[in-house]
Amino acid sequence: MPSALKKAFLCACILALVPLPGHAQVAEEGDHSPNMRHVANIGYEARNGGTPNYGTDIEFATLEGRNYALGGSYENGLQIVDITDPEQARIASVYDCGVTQGDIQVFQRKDMPGRTFVTYTSDTFGDGTSTCYQEAAALGFDVLKANGSGKNGTFIAEVTNPLEPKTVSFVEVAKGSHNQTVHPKGRYLYNSNSDLITSALGKPAIEVFDIGDFANPKLVAELALPIRPGLGTESHDITFNNSGSRAYSAALSQQVIINTQKPAKPSIVSSFVDPTINVFHQSDPVTLNVDGYKREFLIIEDEFVGALPTGQCPNGGVHVYDITGVNELNPEKVGYWNINEVRPATDDGMRCTAHVFDIHSKEGIMTIAFYNGGVRVVDISGLVGVAIGETQISEGMKQIGYYQFPDSDTWAAKTPEIDPATGDFYLYGNDVERGMDVYHFDSGKEKAKNQGRFMSPTEAKLFLKGVGPLPTNYKMFCLIQNQK
Repeated sequence: MPSALKKAFLCACILALVPLPGHAQVAEEGDHSPNMRHVANIGYEARNGGTPNYGTDIEFATLEGRNYALGGSYENGLQIVDITDPEQARIASVYDCGVTQGDIQVFQRKDMPGRTFVTYTSDTFGDGTSTCYQEAAALGFDVLKANGSGKNGTFIAEVTNPLEPKTVSFVEVAKGSHNQTVHPKGRYLYNSNSDLITSALGKPAIEVFDIGDFANPKLVAELALPIRPGLGTESHDITFNNSGSRAYSAALSQQVIINTQKPAKPSIVSSFVDPTINVFHQSDPVTLNVDGYKREFLIIEDEFVGALPTGQCPNGGVHVYDITGVNELNPEKVGYWNINEVRPATDDGMRCTAHVFDIHSKEGIMTIAFYNGGVRVVDISGLVGVAIGETQISEGMKQIGYYQFPDSDTWAAKTPEIDPATGDFYLYGNDVERGMDVYHFDSGKEKAKNQGRFMSPTEAKLFLKGVGPLPTNYKMFCLIQNQK
C-alpha cells in the first residue's frame, strides 16, 4: 500500500474511533444499582467560544409526532435531542445561543393553538453574536450592551418545528435571568436573578413580565422579597402548582410561598428560613394521600455552598415540609433525605450536592442529580408517614436506583414519563462534563441497597432546634471539615 494511502487509511481509522458530538456513543459501565443501565452518551459541540458539553437544565416536548429532550448548556446553545427511540437518541438540531445558564421551560398558549415555545435564559454572559441575538435584533429588540456584549434576560423561541427553532421574543432583565418560570396559563413570566447578598443593583425582588405580546413584553410587577442574612435573598428558582394559584420560590437564604391567583399581582403568603439548609436552590410542591387524606408537601433541595468544591460526598440533601391548609403560613418540617455515601468526590470540581430534581407524584417517584453523585431515583411514596404526631408510620424517602461515573458532574436528572404498567422509564441526565446521558430504570429488577438516610419528624424537629442528634451525614461532614 502506498505511503499516502496508508496515512489516509490510518486517519480514517482514527476518526472512526473519535466520538462525534451529537451522536449517541456506546454505553459505558459505571457504578450503579442492579436496576439501572447506561444507554448512551451524547456530547455537545463547542460553540461561541465555549467548551464542549457543559450541560445544564433539561425539559421535554412532543413535536410533530416525535419526542424530544431539550438540553440547556453554557454557551453551546439549546440541544434538541430526538428521543423517540431512546436507545438511538441523537441531536436533531441546536438553537444557537451563546449564553450562560441556559435554563429552559417549554410552554404553550391557548391563543396560539398548535404552537410550542421555550424560554432560554442569559444570566451573566451573552456573546451578542450568536443566532439568538441576531434573530432578536432582526425583530427589533435592542440586544447589545454599550461594550458590544449581549444583554441578559430570557429569549423566547418557537420549536413547533424542532428542526428549525427560531427566536420570537426577548425579555431584557438588567440583573439577568438565572432561572425563569412561565405561569401555567402562558402569559406571565416570573424571573429569578439569583443575585447574591453582595449585589449592589437594588432590593431583592421577583420581576413579573407580561409576555402576551411577544413583540412587546412588559414588566408588570416586582414582588419585593424579605431580606435575610446569608448568601442572598433573591429568588433562585420558582415552581408553580398545577393550577397556577401558588408559586414556590427557593430564594437562596429563604423559602417563599406566593399567592399567584392573580399572576400580574402576586403577593407573599409566607417566608421562612431553616438553618439546616445552606442554599435554598429548588422547591417543588407535591400532593400525596395520607391514610385517605390529601396532604400538601414542599420538597426543598439544598445546593450546599452553591456547589462550590468541598472535596467529598455527601453535602446538601433534600428537606420536606407539610404545607397543608394553614401550614403554608408556618410550614412544618417533617423529614430529610440524602445519599448515603461518604467518600471523596472524584470529579475535577470535587462537588457532590443535591441539585435539579423532578417529581412524578402519581408514581411516587423523584429523580434528582447530585453532580459527582450522578443520578438518583427516589421513592417518595413513604414520605407521608410523618403525619401523625411524633410517630413515624413509614420509613420515609428511600433511594431505589442510581448511576454514576468517575467524571459525573450531573446538573439535572429528569424523565418525561414513567410506564404506568411496569414502572420502567428512561432517565436523562444533563451533565457539565459529559453532555447528555441516557439511562434505563427497570422497576422489576433488584433495587438499590444503599437507600440513604431519612430523618424522622422527631429527629428533624430536634435537629432544627439544635438540641438533637445530627444525622449521620452531617456528623461525617463536620468531621471532614474539622480535619481540613
